[in-house]
Amino acid sequence: MTRHLPLPAIVAIIFFNVAGGPYALEEILSGGAGLAIMVLVLTPLLWSAPVALVCAELGTAIPAEGGYYTWAKRALGPFGGYCQGWWAWLYTLIDIGLYPTMFCEYLAYFWPEIGAEGDPTLRRLVMLTMIWGFVLLNLRGARTVGRLAEIFATAVLLPFGILVVVGIYRMLTEGVSFSPITPFVAPGTTLSAALSVAVPIALWNYLGWDAISTIAGEMKDPRRNYPKALAIALLVIATSYIVPVIVALSLVGTPIHADGTVVEWTTGAWSVAASRIVGPWLGVAIAAGGMVSAIGLYSALVLVYSRVPFVMSFDGYLPHGLTRTNSRGAPYVSLIVSGIIYSAVVIHFDDFEALAIADVTMYAAMMSLELLSFLALRWREPELARPFRVHGGWPGAILVCALPWACIGLAGYYQILEEGVFEVVGKAGLILAAPLLLYPFIAARRRLRPATS
Repeated sequence: MTRHLPLPAIVAIIFFNVAGGPYALEEILSGGAGLAIMVLVLTPLLWSAPVALVCAELGTAIPAEGGYYTWAKRALGPFGGYCQGWWAWLYTLIDIGLYPTMFCEYLAYFWPEIGAEGDPTLRRLVMLTMIWGFVLLNLRGARTVGRLAEIFATAVLLPFGILVVVGIYRMLTEGVSFSPITPFVAPGTTLSAALSVAVPIALWNYLGWDAISTIAGEMKDPRRNYPKALAIALLVIATSYIVPVIVALSLVGTPIHADGTVVEWTTGAWSVAASRIVGPWLGVAIAAGGMVSAIGLYSALVLVYSRVPFVMSFDGYLPHGLTRTNSRGAPYVSLIVSGIIYSAVVIHFDDFEALAIADVTMYAAMMSLELLSFLALRWREPELARPFRVHGGWPGAILVCALPWACIGLAGYYQILEEGVFEVVGKAGLILAAPLLLYPFIAARRRLRPATS
């Protein structure tokens, strides 16, 4: 494939694979202002930075199309690569269905019939239109998607930039109306219950650093640009989460204040906060930005996720027809098949929030294989050229793996307390086990028809 993705496009694609703006933070804020600030500050340090460092080392050592699938195959063997690829693709079926839903929730600000209480047929039609619109856009290739991601990122961040600038000016001239760290936990909510919501959502809002690796074969100078893009994106994302939250909590507060001026932090609350801090026009802009965020997230995720079945098909784990590309280098068969599957999921599932409980668990399985790949390659191929290397020798390597695993364990513990073992682990386990049962048959087929790469 042609390497034509420059640094700004890589940063923008990472932004939409990980964040898309602070739109999904409302539930964290509803659990308590102080707890929300603490979680949003600690998560990038304990979760995002270690994962980004691992991805930077692996991505510069093996800058190949397929990313984490290619890493696992080289480090853990064919079965490890098979698990990594299939688990990643299955994870997308839940994850990617969330963004058409998010688009409809913000579109409902302007068109109430699209909301959750509106016309379900019309809502699904809008979601299907979004899915196929961006499948078709991806057929134009990674370069087009990268350029569009830059425009979308600007459109999402600009309204929040205005909110922050005007908000800080008001804080300096009028004073702070509320403490941004009070209450630490919302009244009527236990610390355990608040953490059971905040930790998984914070991890979900800060995950996706590995996704860009699947298009490493399309990056310009990936050994230089990949780690640089991860560092820039981490700074932008953490800032775009933490600063608007502090400003908004300082000026509009949380529901604990019973004076009629506060915001209830549910979906759409950013528009209400912006209207009160700056004016109704910014509330409209942020609602529109929520729609842009959803389509930016969806477009970028279709780009990176479609490369997984594309690369797996070369190895005989999926039909060979998925290897076909068009004149722009886009894997058009993989994109169309993915679009069909995503459409079926959207049509047949109504409650993506219930499915999302298993989302972090499934991602934890994917991430665990990536961390194991990182350690295995350090052990098996110590002389492998690593243009970017995690410092500290083996202690440093173990630390950057231990911190994400600790975060995963903490999120799982609190979610199990709140939702139960089956909802958190059981559903995800059943989904993850399905391709393992198929492996003996697929392996036998590969022996009869050897892979093409």
